[in-house]
Amino acid sequence: MNPGLLVLATMFLGAEAKPAEPINIGSRRELFVDDFLIERRDGVELRLQRPVPREIVMVHDCPWEGSGCCYYVAMRDGDLFRMWYLGYDLTNEDGTRMAGRPGCACYAESKDGIHWTRPDLGLISYNNSTHNNIVWTSPTADNFFVLKDGNPACRKDEQYKALASGPGGLWAYCSTDGLRWSPLKDSPVITKGAFDSLNLAFWDPLRGHYWCYLRDFHSGLRDIRVSTSPDFLTWTEPELVRYVDSPDEQLYTNQVTPYYRAPHLFLGFPTRYIERGWSPAFLSLPDPEHRRRRMDISPRYGTAITDGLFMSSRDGRTFHRWGEAFIRPGIERKHNWLYGDGYQSWGLIETPAEDPLAPPELSIFVTENSWKTPSRLRRYTLRIDGFVSLAAPLRGGEVVTRPILFDGKTLTLNFSTSAAGNIRVELEEPDGKPIPGFTMEECLEIFGDRLDRVVAWKSGSDLGKLAGKPVRLRFAMSDADLYAIQFR
Repeated sequence: MNPGLLVLATMFLGAEAKPAEPINIGSRRELFVDDFLIERRDGVELRLQRPVPREIVMVHDCPWEGSGCCYYVAMRDGDLFRMWYLGYDLTNEDGTRMAGRPGCACYAESKDGIHWTRPDLGLISYNNSTHNNIVWTSPTADNFFVLKDGNPACRKDEQYKALASGPGGLWAYCSTDGLRWSPLKDSPVITKGAFDSLNLAFWDPLRGHYWCYLRDFHSGLRDIRVSTSPDFLTWTEPELVRYVDSPDEQLYTNQVTPYYRAPHLFLGFPTRYIERGWSPAFLSLPDPEHRRRRMDISPRYGTAITDGLFMSSRDGRTFHRWGEAFIRPGIERKHNWLYGDGYQSWGLIETPAEDPLAPPELSIFVTENSWKTPSRLRRYTLRIDGFVSLAAPLRGGEVVTRPILFDGKTLTLNFSTSAAGNIRVELEEPDGKPIPGFTMEECLEIFGDRLDRVVAWKSGSDLGKLAGKPVRLRFAMSDADLYAIQFR
């Protein structure tokens, strides 16, 4: 098979596919978020990692915000970090009634991705004043998603696009600056769906089209659908997202995004929605009286709880979804363990670590304190590439990949070990025979904690003579985590 066709073929295979021919990974970064590259694991597990909660970055105490702010979109845009979100109210503070005012799309910005401000934009009037950070509003405002269009054919005056639910379906908008918006079309661009949470879209340069991930229902269950478009205006009929081996759970938001360091991989951060039904156990959760008052409005406002999940895909349609929570509701406080916990932002941004000598981290943002005024936004951090690891205990374990083809001269690892742990790497022929000069015994022991350590053997680190030839990688690991590999 032509090597170029191999790249495309393997890129579009689902996470559980087992191609008969070598997988051509070229020089792209591969994350161990699934078993796609793995033929055999012995004593090593795929372990979901969890983000670390950090500081509160915003308290939504402005009159146009409220107890239900949500659906955050964060991105780096040049030298600035930018964020859009829905300003929204749920109940009043004591939970006796629902707020009556419509939502609005709001804007914030930051120089470092950690400290955020809400600029006084002066664009849209609220209570007879334009001193606010509102960029869009509608009598039926329920969600608003913003993307910066990476399509090379995109017009300059439409480089920012947005999707929002409206009469008859999902509407498209455009902007020159991400602040002033106008409709792209005088009718909805997608009409089949429920659309009652964040509906998102992005340009895919590898496949040459837009993706849209939207909200719908099947059999009474909240679900995720996917549609594609060549021009952002004409979309295919949405189809149900598939899962490799996951129960049919209710999923609220989806937050699917191509991973910026490995754009052939799509990562999703859906919210799991569970109506547990009333039981005495709810009386042990925080603030049961407020919960009872919400239930007088609608039973599910008290009995539904949510948390954040993680999933990944190699074809955009079939996802490997972890059943364990990526973000749990957390230690019980007065205002958590409720419907609205774990809503994660769309977008992964690199931010400085607390230690100035440490490498950058990934930041995501998560809502908390919903239903009560004011709601808050908390930052969480995660190791770069650190969503899932191949994890080995101290007693050790091994991982063998399927045959691969690579480009480059060196192999780098994103890994972490304990002081007693280590990793060694062997290159083998497709039949499992060790390649002289690159055997396990000749590999220099690897220990430490780094995003890009070069693997070396007694003969050195140059693998150039093996580039383009089918090989297997064999990892021997002890008290170690391996997150990603890349040939360079």
